[in-house]
Formats: sequence, structure tokens, C-alpha cells
Amino acid sequence: MIELGPVSEAILDYVNSAFGPIVFFKMIYEVARTTGVSHTNNWYFRRLVALALEGRIEGRVYRTGDKVTVRFRRLQEAFMDDLPEIEGNRGPLGG
Repeated sequence: MIELGPVSEAILDYVNSAFGPIVFFKMIYEVARTTGVSHTNNWYFRRLVALALEGRIEGRVYRTGDKVTVRFRRLQEAFMDDLPEIEGNRGPLGG
């Protein structure tokens, strides 16, 4: 994958440190404060979309007619794959 620039890297770090969907304007504030670089809201949104299309973060679209919302969050780890398989059909107390 192509290397990210400093602002895109800061956006990725912010998204990966957040729990749940990110708050867009809070992200902009933190990234601008961290990098010392400020851009327009549209510029930041394009970087988020690019990170989602590259598969570095998760982006979901919610639509109701013409109303569209896009939520971004860190990639969810497949933690269920790491759990050992349960043998047999035992109850919650092992009986």
C-alpha cells in the first residue's frame, strides 16, 4: 500500500484510537492540533473516504431517501476467530 502523508496518518491514528463511530469535527480539531496543519471540512472528508476505500478504516453509508449519512470507524477485529471452539453441547455450567 502507498505510504500516507502526515495528515492522513494522523487521521488514521485518530480513527484507530476511537471507540465507535468518530465525531467528524472533533477529529478535525484533534488532527489539526496534532499536525499543525488546517484544511477545509471537505478536504478531511475526502481523506476519510479514501482511507475507507483503501480498506484502512470502515465506512458505512446510511440512506433514507435523499438523506445520506456516512459513519467511519476503525476496522473491527475478528475476535471470534481467536476463540477456541467449544466441543459438545454443554450448558452454561458445564453440565
